[in-house]
Amino acid sequence: MRVAVTVNPLQESATSITPDGIAIQELEWHDATLKPDEALDAYHSRAEFIVIFLSPLFNILFFLIFASCALDHAPIQAMYPAENGLASTLAPSGTDAITPLSPIKFSNMGTKAEIFPWLLNSFIPATFVTTDYNGKNITSTDMLRRVAGVHRIIGAVEFKTYSAPLRSCDPRDPLGHMYSTCHDFNNPVVNSTFYIDAASTAASASAIIQAKQASGTWIDDSTASLQINTATFDGELHLLCLINLDAEFQPGGFLQTQDTTKCIPSDPYGTSSAAWPLDISVAVCFILTIFVEGHDYIHYKKLGLRMSYFTVWRGVTWVALVAIVVFYALWTVLVSSLYDATFASNLRILEAHSFSSGIDNESLLGDIMARVKTMKRVMLSVRLSAMAALVLLMFRVLSSLRFHPHLNLVTATLTASLHSLVPFFCIFLICLSAFVTSGCLLFGESLIQFSTVSRSIVTVVNMLFGQFDLPAIFSVDYYTAFVWYWCAMIVLFLVLFNMLLAIVLNAFNNVRKASVKRTEPYVHALQELWLSEGFWLWPWYRPAMIQFGKHLEAGDFDEISIQTVAKQLKISESKAAKVVRKTKAFHTIMSILRDAKSDTEPDDNKQDSFDTVHDRLDSMEILLESKLAAMSANMADLIARIDAKL
Repeated sequence: MRVAVTVNPLQESATSITPDGIAIQELEWHDATLKPDEALDAYHSRAEFIVIFLSPLFNILFFLIFASCALDHAPIQAMYPAENGLASTLAPSGTDAITPLSPIKFSNMGTKAEIFPWLLNSFIPATFVTTDYNGKNITSTDMLRRVAGVHRIIGAVEFKTYSAPLRSCDPRDPLGHMYSTCHDFNNPVVNSTFYIDAASTAASASAIIQAKQASGTWIDDSTASLQINTATFDGELHLLCLINLDAEFQPGGFLQTQDTTKCIPSDPYGTSSAAWPLDISVAVCFILTIFVEGHDYIHYKKLGLRMSYFTVWRGVTWVALVAIVVFYALWTVLVSSLYDATFASNLRILEAHSFSSGIDNESLLGDIMARVKTMKRVMLSVRLSAMAALVLLMFRVLSSLRFHPHLNLVTATLTASLHSLVPFFCIFLICLSAFVTSGCLLFGESLIQFSTVSRSIVTVVNMLFGQFDLPAIFSVDYYTAFVWYWCAMIVLFLVLFNMLLAIVLNAFNNVRKASVKRTEPYVHALQELWLSEGFWLWPWYRPAMIQFGKHLEAGDFDEISIQTVAKQLKISESKAAKVVRKTKAFHTIMSILRDAKSDTEPDDNKQDSFDTVHDRLDSMEILLESKLAAMSANMADLIARIDAKL
């Protein structure tokens, strides 16, 4: 009968035979020895062990708290229905067909002549609503001045036109004499601004627009753009919204429309009970991060390794903290504007009194509109800074996972492939710019996707990922589009894109092989601590371990073995064996964690070192062959001389 015993890699096994002839596998502890400096290093690594294992949890918690805070301050779940409801009412998209039930849409306008039909038949009826969906008059004053039944117009609707100033035409143009006057559309100036009271009816608002049309001067050949701004308040969702409808008149006669809608929480701290707790939690995490980083910097400075503190991952941490500071600075500006007493007073004045064309009312509304536009831009900046902070906090989480041989795969792969990716992206950008420019030259005059260089970049990148309207370029010139498309796909996708995958996969394969080598001793050491200490893997709270650490600091061990530990701590050899095993396992884990965290050598450097070794071996082989040949010649000469003497 043979008894199977699971063998720990930190132990050795031996087989003995009992008097009854039974083979027993015994566990021997004589190899469970440590050098005193290794044991002392394990004891001094207690704080580092805690930091390594707790820092990912703290960084993940920091990320989640800040993400929750950003979503609370920018309530997207409320902004989406508000912005889309307002935009679909004032700037709907749909068919080009114009019928009594389907008037011209904002996005379908193509000429100046369509501006007034759109204003009179689409925009005015949708904005200045005095009847319900059944055509009955709205009797409740609270329901008036509302767009889509929920967005209450603040004060009035602003209409602003920009005109291109006159300039002299180019006299060097051979056809210049055919044009007597030209306009500078690149530098437009404000031409006129007027307001239509929110309390106006559709009929009175239409009369104002018809008078502008009859004058023939509101929109003429010099008009560069028409901007319509409408500020609203949604009491259901507590959002202050601003929709901007911009119709730009291009010099070539093309009319380009664009609508933007942005909403801002009107009372961020009054409608959300989680706002203050989240801000306080972010502040606590921020201060703790500053404290830890400052402590590490002082520690490195005391050791004379100040420059070793500054690494890429430290830079990510500090830039993330700066992004959070920028986020809260912008948020403070926005909140101070929202809760400003003057702003609230002006809103109450406009709400209490009907708007007229008096200079005081116009300046008051102009000030409110300017403030709302500023808050819209600040809110956009708040969201962008939150995005930057979240991305940096994500990289910080990945950085804190570098200690683990498996969780380190992503960051180690990126680090290892960085040496190859930098020159690759230089080549990729050169090739991409060639096809972007050629696409703009070939199709820009016919397709809006290639009408500018910036749009052409987006179009070509989308083409690499399959999001591309191929029939559109074929309709311009089939043979030219065919050659351009397949050249771009072969160079950018089939060659360069697959080279990118090859670089990353090669780096991943090298990192994975290195990870496999570390995993076995790492897992065995973790199992040793898991079996003895449970989930927390912390052996240093045991009295014997505490006493052992104190003796290590006192220098009481010349050598560490089970016998010396048992004698010094006055415990049995079995308990001493556990102390030595746990200390050895702890030291093994810390050594692997440090190696995994510091292993950032690029893959190309490793390949270069292998090539250097092969070159040296080849040189040694050639040298050895020459030496052997010389020895053979000398030996043959010696044998010949001996034979001659004999």
